[in-house]
Amino acid sequence: MTFDLTRRGLMGGAAAVAAMTALPLRARAATVLRYGNAGGPQTLSNTFNAKLSDTIKEKTNGELSFEIFAGTLGGEKDLIESMALGSLDVYNGAYTGTEQFDVLYSPYFFKNGAQAKAVLETEIGTKCSEVLEQKYNARLLGVGRLGGYNLMLKEPISDLSELKERKIRAPQIKGCIEALNFFGAVPTPIPFNEVYLSLQNGIVDGVLTALNPAVQFKFYEVCKHVVVPDFGLALDKEVISTSAWNGLSADEQKVLQSSFDELEETYYYQAGLDQKSKDLKTWSDANGADALIDLDAAALATAMEPLNKKLATEAFGEGAWELIQNTKA
Repeated sequence: MTFDLTRRGLMGGAAAVAAMTALPLRARAATVLRYGNAGGPQTLSNTFNAKLSDTIKEKTNGELSFEIFAGTLGGEKDLIESMALGSLDVYNGAYTGTEQFDVLYSPYFFKNGAQAKAVLETEIGTKCSEVLEQKYNARLLGVGRLGGYNLMLKEPISDLSELKERKIRAPQIKGCIEALNFFGAVPTPIPFNEVYLSLQNGIVDGVLTALNPAVQFKFYEVCKHVVVPDFGLALDKEVISTSAWNGLSADEQKVLQSSFDELEETYYYQAGLDQKSKDLKTWSDANGADALIDLDAAALATAMEPLNKKLATEAFGEGAWELIQNTKA
């Protein structure tokens, strides 16, 4: 269901449509797009989208905005499928169930978030977008660079080889699952809204997810340790259904797209970089200085390269890994 009243019509019939078309813009019913994300209201993904909603509302004189559902409509798989079915207009999250986007989550697939953006502006990003459109009949507005994915563990490690046989909650994302398998862990997909209880009840020994939502959901209460070097990048897809997109005027489409592009650098990417030290401090304040586990990131990148080359080749073809490595921010 959508609250885009300009597309649904309130009066019905051709005469009613003609009458609405004749009205000045400010007299027409406003378009409110239903937006969903699995995280809580104060996660960076949702504070960004609140900012985006305010911005497009101001630029369109109140004609376009979001109704935000944060952590209330189920997990990411539920949300993106709801968008494809038409009960949600805009989806934001990590999960897409597409190999092309999923492999991007493998640790050290990119050098950093700035290089990730540059790679997504090449044919790699074009292929990702095409596959997403085919699967969900939806348009990619953009990718929000939330920051790092991090490993959070109930018991400490001194090396990733010690992950062997530990059950680690992972999202249903190939890059995450392949990386955990690579180090001998047992990836255990669990919906995000069930992670806290799974950690508390000992169903899993740790979790791999974006750090900021983990802090917002207070995983530090049931999981003492965090591995400080990123174990992948959180790349939130902002996706709008084709029907919702086509229901917008050309001016509204331009405002929505340009506003996302303009705000992402500051309110997503830079905000995520700024937030990491604060989130790590929250973890150490709750569990002590030994809660933070620092490992050699350069060594991890070297260890992951054979797997990342394999994943890139499988998803995008021969030469893809070389293209990714040679793309500069």
